Amino acid sequence: MAIDFPASPAVDQIYSEGGKSWKWNGLGWQLEVGVVTGPPGEDGLSAYEIAVKDGFVGTEEEWLASLVGPVGAKGDTGAVGPAGPTAVSANAGNTSRLGTDNLIFTPAPAVVLYNRRPALYRGSLFYKTAATQLSACAGGVLNGRLYEAATAVTMPASHTNNTDYAIWQHPTTGDLVGDASFSTAPTGAAGGSIVGGYHYIPSGRPTAVNNGSPTGAAEILEYSIWDLTWRPTCPDPRGMSCIDGRYWIDLYLCGKTSYAGTDFSAVPSSKIGLTIADNNDPPLIPAFYGGDGTTAYSLSGDLQPGSWMNFTEVAQSFGKRLPEWGEFSAAAFGAPEAGSRGSDPGTVIWERQSKWGLAQATGTLWVWGVGTEGNRLTSTNTYSTHTGGRGSLQAGPDGPRAVLLGGGWNNGADSGSRTARWNFNPWVGANDRSARFAAGHLVLG
Repeated sequence: MAIDFPASPAVDQIYSEGGKSWKWNGLGWQLEVGVVTGPPGEDGLSAYEIAVKDGFVGTEEEWLASLVGPVGAKGDTGAVGPAGPTAVSANAGNTSRLGTDNLIFTPAPAVVLYNRRPALYRGSLFYKTAATQLSACAGGVLNGRLYEAATAVTMPASHTNNTDYAIWQHPTTGDLVGDASFSTAPTGAAGGSIVGGYHYIPSGRPTAVNNGSPTGAAEILEYSIWDLTWRPTCPDPRGMSCIDGRYWIDLYLCGKTSYAGTDFSAVPSSKIGLTIADNNDPPLIPAFYGGDGTTAYSLSGDLQPGSWMNFTEVAQSFGKRLPEWGEFSAAAFGAPEAGSRGSDPGTVIWERQSKWGLAQATGTLWVWGVGTEGNRLTSTNTYSTHTGGRGSLQAGPDGPRAVLLGGGWNNGADSGSRTARWNFNPWVGANDRSARFAAGHLVLG
């Protein structure tokens, strides 16, 4: 017999017929098995009321208190359960998430490496304690190792002038060892990694204007000290000086064979003993621009090999740039003023140094600066090609100009830390012009 259900039921509507009931679930009628709906019954007695009925005398609170028995004897210790998940701090670089039913943790890594500086600390985590000695400051963290107290670096038995040194850290003890190698960990830090470095220089660095009050002994150049939290923005920090904690600049002029590589495998842009790169001894073409490590820039149309354009590319290949006029002036402070050396040095040597340790800072070779200027255009100006086939330039009658800084070996009294010259085009080179590169300052942790 067919059942005549309602035509347009509401959800959860009940329909009864022949002693059975059905509920509309939104899609169809569902038989309510064993469900018989009757009139509401009377409220039953509570547990407390039943207790009173059975003879308990007192309030409901007293009855509840009577349900608590005396403390039982301590039981035997149970078996040790399986290890639970490890909670990982977000500071360690891990994450955790809250699941539907349980808190789920990301397992901790075997090694957590991080670096941190003490609050409000300014300067490298390594500081100079004597002419040839360094320590790590208290409260610094390198590769996850906290140095709770000032910790001395084990230094080389002797140093070589105008040389970079690495500071290695032992992987388990955290011991710190200085060494001239940037590729092989020294005894005392076997299996470790480089966490800092410094440059060692001869005596004669001035500490006042115009070669004033020069130092009397060889020393670690304190402005060259770097670590994983205090360093230049370029990949290779060797041969650089930090100028008042604001930017870094190369200690030495760019070499003819300077060539950017990976990590510490390159011939640095700043190294003693190299042939100075200029128009006669042009720099190597960087790999980024098709160089192979042996091919140097050459004349391309009227674009000369020692030009501002080419040295700018070399700087960029090292992650550096040409310095601004003001940056150069500050970094060259202390070098000889109003005088020049008189002849082409040819080679990067320790002379005419500045307070910050820059060698051949003034009166040696002009260095290109980052600044350029253009002349006002006129209706007759046309595009000209001075870029080695990479586009054209349009400027005023004299074309754009790039700044030269510091003075050359034959400029006499015109040379100095604030000397600047704006009368050469960026495609022109000469044998009295080279480059010295700069980089930004990076502070981490």
